[in-house]
Amino acid sequence: MVVLIARIGLVLALYLFLLLIVRAMARDLRRAARPAAAARSRQQPDVPAQLVVLAQGKTSYQVGQRFALRSQMVLGRDGGCDIPVEDDFVSTQHLKLVLTNGVWLAHDMNSTNGTRINGSRLRGTAPLKAGDLLDLGRLQLRFTVDR
Repeated sequence: MVVLIARIGLVLALYLFLLLIVRAMARDLRRAARPAAAARSRQQPDVPAQLVVLAQGKTSYQVGQRFALRSQMVLGRDGGCDIPVEDDFVSTQHLKLVLTNGVWLAHDMNSTNGTRINGSRLRGTAPLKAGDLLDLGRLQLRFTVDR
């Protein structure tokens, strides 16, 4: 009888130990998820940005046409790009626009003819500000931000 009670006590202690481990893991997971959610909200604030066509070049876009930007977009000649640009002077994947920590960044994707921001050649990555002019081939776009 004493052995049976000892066995039941041991099983109960084991289950209690496992319960404490599961609760500690759940608490740690909740704690780890909070900073990640906060980082996502910092990374993706409401910064409605657009590209406005100023010069259409040899594309089918119209002057004044607007493209609403999402947190990451690729412009290029490839039909799979977020904003396809049918211009022979534009590379397949030409330019990437990324929203990082509330700042829009332009990244030239090693395009053959390059990207210009306000007339200066973009080398690598640069932050964008409202009113910046982007030249991709013969297409000219204005970067706008509505705050």
